[in-house]
Amino acid sequence: MKYNLTFKPIKIGNQKIKNRVVSSAISINKANKDGSISENILSYYGNLAKNNIGLVVVGGASVSKEGKVTQNEIHIENSKKHLIGLTKLSKEIKKYGAKSSIQICHVGAQGNPKLSGERIVGPSKYISPDIGVECDVLKVDEIREIEDKYLDAIEVAEQANFDFFEIHMAHGYLLHEFLSPFTNKRNDQYGGSETNRMRIIKNIFEKIRKKIDLSKVGVRISGDDYIESGLNIRKQKKLISLLDSYGISYYTVTAGLYETAKYKYINMKNGNYWNYSQQLKKITKNKVITQGGIGSIIQGENLLVEKKGDLFGMAQALIADPEIVTKSLREEESAVFECLAHVKVGSCHRCRYLKQKDFNFSCVTPSAWQPNSNVSSSRGKDLEFWKKTISRLKNN
Repeated sequence: MKYNLTFKPIKIGNQKIKNRVVSSAISINKANKDGSISENILSYYGNLAKNNIGLVVVGGASVSKEGKVTQNEIHIENSKKHLIGLTKLSKEIKKYGAKSSIQICHVGAQGNPKLSGERIVGPSKYISPDIGVECDVLKVDEIREIEDKYLDAIEVAEQANFDFFEIHMAHGYLLHEFLSPFTNKRNDQYGGSETNRMRIIKNIFEKIRKKIDLSKVGVRISGDDYIESGLNIRKQKKLISLLDSYGISYYTVTAGLYETAKYKYINMKNGNYWNYSQQLKKITKNKVITQGGIGSIIQGENLLVEKKGDLFGMAQALIADPEIVTKSLREEESAVFECLAHVKVGSCHRCRYLKQKDFNFSCVTPSAWQPNSNVSSSRGKDLEFWKKTISRLKNN
């Protein structure tokens, strides 16, 4: 069999994953306005799980309302409505044999009050160039409240029976902003030295370890910020050592901030993301998920063979064709619909909802998931558009 590693089970923490394909965390911006789980969220992630994914990571669940990117992103709250929805979501994923992980995050100073309706906060004064809104600097007591909210969110996710909790420490979101000297200019106990910049992380983990089995915790980490005073794998050795000492289960490697997004996609296309995960594997014994522009299962298999990661994550490829794993298992790879952006960077932005006027998450391929309110019996127009576009991109 040509997929000798991809479909070999692997243990992460105390959990056995049926294969090494990960649905990387993405947000589809279709939660209810109060952040609770909608039918579209259940449908989207359930559709991934039933298509032979080993680990399904639910993306962008904020620890507070002010931590949301938009009003329609998932927000974890200790209420009956939120808990019922989250429990349904984990159950929907796990009924197909996949393991479930939910990404815990806070948008921080990259937030936009026009989209979220909330106050924007960060460790220091900062204006994201794409947004143009200066954040409020967090006071020490507010930071401590946020630390508690991370614990609260994970406790709710645990009650909802998720297998893992992925804490987001990359992409210029709040925890990343504290870690990086580029965005952290504080001169108190939460800024200055590396030890101080890591304080919020240590405090969160000290709180979590008293309540939760830390082998259920994963971390999304930055391979490179593409800014001189930012972070990369080498600069985060102490952070990785700290996280390892707590007994976490896995790392997912990503890169870039909002303001360095163009470098992110160039490096993704060049395969540099996979080099970041390979670097990380040399300094941790934990499982490492490599990702970034993986367009086929055989490409993921090759990365496992090359020891770039222990598992591989896919995002846009699974948006374009959620059946990519199922088709590959059947040796029907020729039937897979390719993501247009994988053929040429920047050729399509439909799934990047922040670039859309109506902030709608969608995909042009005829195989892509559709919202329950928009399911059609025919995708003929999409098929013709996809065929013409893919032909034009490949011939240019």
